[in-house]
Amino acid sequence: MEIVKKIFKAAGRIFLGIMIILLLALVGLFIYHRIHTSKNKEFLKEMGYYNPVSVGDHSLNLVEYDGAKDKHRIVALGGNGWGFPLELRELADELREEGAVYYPARAGYDGSDDVKQDMTVEFVVEDYRKVLRNAGVEAPYILMPHSYAGVLATYWVNKYPDEIEAMIDLDGIIAQSFTEEQLQEAMEQTKGMATIRGVMNLGIGDVALHVFFPKDPDYSEDEQHIYDAMTLMTSGSAAFVSDIGCVAVNTDKTWKIMQPNDVPKLYISSSNGYRTVEELEADDVLSEYRIAALTEGFEGSDEERRAKAYEMEFAEISEYRKEKMQPYIEKLGNCELVDLPGSHFIHLEKPHECAEIIKDFIGGLN
Repeated sequence: MEIVKKIFKAAGRIFLGIMIILLLALVGLFIYHRIHTSKNKEFLKEMGYYNPVSVGDHSLNLVEYDGAKDKHRIVALGGNGWGFPLELRELADELREEGAVYYPARAGYDGSDDVKQDMTVEFVVEDYRKVLRNAGVEAPYILMPHSYAGVLATYWVNKYPDEIEAMIDLDGIIAQSFTEEQLQEAMEQTKGMATIRGVMNLGIGDVALHVFFPKDPDYSEDEQHIYDAMTLMTSGSAAFVSDIGCVAVNTDKTWKIMQPNDVPKLYISSSNGYRTVEELEADDVLSEYRIAALTEGFEGSDEERRAKAYEMEFAEISEYRKEKMQPYIEKLGNCELVDLPGSHFIHLEKPHECAEIIKDFIGGLN
């Protein structure tokens, strides 16, 4: 009996020792994360990717690209990811003769301060307006949103049309209506993100990013550092979690306030820009996972399965264009639709082709 007590006592000491070591490790990681975040901001500033501008109780990062400020002020708005300033470089360079390009990172993204407010479309758009005004970037603006930012820009152009010269949407998410059940379901799907945020803020993300995530072969060492810094700061912010959770609500709210107006608009459709099955298949856009999902239960050869998958994908695109995109374009008013088939990141994949379409559109404004 005495031996058993000694064994349990020894096991208790070992367990306590392990817990103390783990706690010290977490405290160390947390301190490292804080120091690392501060150094990352210094590095971003040195590389020209960090310019904090106060909008009241927090600051937003406003990245500026060289361009003809006396012509147009092009305001690029990013979607729900991070590292958009890197994605934007080539397109911004192509557009420098048309005007200066600015990227205001909304709260919690790409170096901007975190906030605890819900990232409602009203709050985000007011932040955008404040950061530009406080930085001395005068209206009118040409809004150039990508992905989810298409919803934010649509709200902006409806709420304050007098300060918008034009809107150029890069394969943006379109405003549409949702049922209460769909809105609730969308909110439920984001609950797990708060846990991920907590892990990132403990400093575990700093280690995981360097150990488990592959580096982009197209990035230089400095560019990878910029991307990693923006990844860590964005994914660890409360605003980022809130932003994802507010997507459906903001999309629905924007649809409800939309009214056609005379502001010139251009929508560049890429991921839904395919007009034939052959065009879609030639780009080889479907992953094996997507092909399997589309053809579940299908019996036939691999070649037949692939052909069937592309037929079904094209049918979905066609339905989306008819049932969602066309009503959105009509409700926007004064909007030109241009197809540039490719990935959702068309500004990164085909910056020159994108720029030529945009230049032609801006030339029409003049």
